[in-house]
Amino acid sequence: MHIKTVRDGLKTGWCRVALLLALVGSLMACTTTKDDVTPPFAPSTMTEEARCAAGGDTWDATNLFLTNGYCAKGSPAQCKATDGNWQRVCMLGKQACVQAYPDADKTCRSGSDCQGKRCLQKTKSGGSSQPQTGRCIANNNPCYFGINLENGQPVPTAVAD
Repeated sequence: MHIKTVRDGLKTGWCRVALLLALVGSLMACTTTKDDVTPPFAPSTMTEEARCAAGGDTWDATNLFLTNGYCAKGSPAQCKATDGNWQRVCMLGKQACVQAYPDADKTCRSGSDCQGKRCLQKTKSGGSSQPQTGRCIANNNPCYFGINLENGQPVPTAVAD
């Protein structure tokens, strides 16, 4: 009987207004003052380029495919300091620091045999069930193409740009 009384009371306009005011009041009690924090919905005054540079990264506005520009992780100077090569990689030609692995081209059977965690099949052998050997990838280029080997067997290989 009590639940029906409450439900009937909510049908009236005054009860709804009182409930809404109570809800708004409780929400306002949980908020901070404007001086405490910037609201999460406030627009940032920094441009994407400025945010990129503030993070120590490089804004690239010269990419043929990404004509609005994008933020490349790192910088040419940081890359050079770690003996890397700042270059365009993958199909979109994004800039990245490509660093060589010391075990490049070492014979392997699985990615766990290589620092770069990828063992590439040396030659395509159609239908052979015999374990194969491959070679460790040469560098950390994220779009290194080839068929991976695991336990001497080719495995499906996905390459993302």
